[in-house]
Amino acid sequence: MNLLEWARHFFIPHHSNNHKAKILHPSTLSVIVALFLVYQFAINFYLLVQPSILGYASNITPEQVIEMTNQKRLENGLSPLTLNGQLNEAAQRKAGDMFAFNYWSHNSPSGRNPWSFFQEVGYKYLYAGENLARDFMNSSSAVEAWMNSPTHRDNLLNSHYQETGLAVVNGTLDGVETTLVVQLFGTPAPAPVAKKPTVSPTPAPRLGEASTVEEKIVLAPAALAQERESTTTPITSPFALTKSLAVLILGIVLGALILDVILISQKKIVRLSGRNLAHLIFITFLLLAVVLTTQGAIL
Repeated sequence: MNLLEWARHFFIPHHSNNHKAKILHPSTLSVIVALFLVYQFAINFYLLVQPSILGYASNITPEQVIEMTNQKRLENGLSPLTLNGQLNEAAQRKAGDMFAFNYWSHNSPSGRNPWSFFQEVGYKYLYAGENLARDFMNSSSAVEAWMNSPTHRDNLLNSHYQETGLAVVNGTLDGVETTLVVQLFGTPAPAPVAKKPTVSPTPAPRLGEASTVEEKIVLAPAALAQERESTTTPITSPFALTKSLAVLILGIVLGALILDVILISQKKIVRLSGRNLAHLIFITFLLLAVVLTTQGAIL
């Protein structure tokens, strides 16, 4: 069987495939799903072995995130946030701390909360909040994910906040190259401050009360993050590869289905084999699930 005959057998209803494209047979669909799962396993394994080669390449910038945040605030009748250098440094230190101690949470494994980074850089706040994101490919997808989450949306659109700080840092988390986005919100406490205020950040999702915790300070987390950014740039993103492959497979299968319906209708062929709709729905939902789960995560 030459290449042309193979393609005809695989994609076009014909007597050689019982008048049903081979790619639409349940056995073939099962093989496709199995191979896709093997591919996913291989990618995850390779990331553990060579994370710097096939890492996560994002196109997120602090400027874009701040611009989009202020655009959302203006659309909702709120004043834009101003960029604060101390909050920028606090966000950079928080990102460096997450990479240094390998965690993805508002609080570190040792119990250090986000407000310690505000205090560490000398930012005295009346209100404070934090949004986190990881594994997003661009700024708009990260901001939209925050907007679609009620607690994160409350931070973006909180009328109490006046200032913000951003850090977008590349590094390795759980053995995988990723991009962390840390956005801090604050309103400076009025000066002079007679006594240290008791602060309940508004809102601060799942973070608890702000408190002073004595912690061992991480040495130069900002420098650590900068050093990580200067390492070898990944040649591509595993999330982009997975999404592209999923879309390609889905396009081929749906294309074969459309061609099958057209040709069978034109030739008025009556088939005794079972319908392929259930199998196509199965693989379509599988591929869509993979695509949707590569959009990133927020905290």
